[in-house]
Amino acid sequence: RQIRQWEGHGEIHGNRAPKAGEVVRNPDMARVLRLLGSRGAREGFYEHPSVGGEIVDIVRKKGGFLTSDDLRDHRSTFPEPISADYRGKRLWQCPPNGQGAAALIALEGLAELERTGRIPPPEDRTPGETLHAAVEMMRLGFADAQALVTDPDGEAAARMAPLLDKERIRTRARDLFDPERATCRGVPAEGSGTVSFQVVDGKGMAVSFVNSNYTGFGTGLIPKNCGFTLQNRGWGFVLDPSHPNRLRPSARPYHTIIPGMITHADTGELYASLSNMGGYMQPQGHLQLLLRLVGQGMDPQEAVDAPRFCIVDGTQNGTVFLEEGTEEEAVEALRRRGHVVRANVTGGGRAVFGKAQVIVRDRETGVLWAGSDGRADGCAMGLDHEPS
Repeated sequence: RQIRQWEGHGEIHGNRAPKAGEVVRNPDMARVLRLLGSRGAREGFYEHPSVGGEIVDIVRKKGGFLTSDDLRDHRSTFPEPISADYRGKRLWQCPPNGQGAAALIALEGLAELERTGRIPPPEDRTPGETLHAAVEMMRLGFADAQALVTDPDGEAAARMAPLLDKERIRTRARDLFDPERATCRGVPAEGSGTVSFQVVDGKGMAVSFVNSNYTGFGTGLIPKNCGFTLQNRGWGFVLDPSHPNRLRPSARPYHTIIPGMITHADTGELYASLSNMGGYMQPQGHLQLLLRLVGQGMDPQEAVDAPRFCIVDGTQNGTVFLEEGTEEEAVEALRRRGHVVRANVTGGGRAVFGKAQVIVRDRETGVLWAGSDGRADGCAMGLDHEPS
């Protein structure tokens, strides 16, 4: 739909999806990739007239405000990751402007509820108790992230400083959580269009990578002779001029992409590399994967396959989507506590739960164990990289 709206402007090659087994050629993208390889990102992409120039041209033709100076001024950042601990493992996330903080706040809140006896340990909890606590803490994570996460430029960095303060999170969890009622609040939104890969080598070095043009095909705009669509991450800004994540020059919006990694808290060795693509499902998926791997002792494929929940709009009375296969006792336990539930989500509706990939490493043997999501394309693959 995003691409079709621009048909007739000479930017689209063909008007259908490829058939199964069909060989797809994209010579325009091949040209761009050759430029990147031979000249680098700045000269071969951002400042090149046939790439950066065409990006600016098509955006401005459609009413946008992008300039060549905007592309020329681009700088990549390499920030320190942020983390939270749970039962001897440490979950790592990218810092704001990404939404990884939502998962860490939820995890810290759950750990505090366990520490203080507000909920039983994982082995003693009913499925309903587990689901209620996870949903409620995820709402807290979204409430904080939606209120504070933005590009950490200038004053925004100071406003975000308390975001991961452990005592603040623990106090909120204790004060707001009710084991018998849905009481917590938060406000995420919808959107997805993401690809991920997880790679771990024989020495335990790992890469967790996620890439996305956001809603499906992003803007649907295809720069002339470039062979790719432009992303629409500007969707993540807020138009309220008083909000930390307000639309402003030279800033990045709240971003849904969050590659994840788990290490052993005592040694820093790799425990797992993971992702759960799917817009605002991502922190919810990271939380659920970690709880299943660490709290419930599932293997990677079990953790990926197990039914998920998704808080679609995040409000106190908003709907909690529950995937087909969720235990009926857990469904009824949420309803008794006042959650609005849509149970037995199946078929194409399962897209709301995203797509996960996980690789777990045994710290004693170095053996790698992977799980790949059957809800979408993907596979787990071992490669022999030793020279023959």
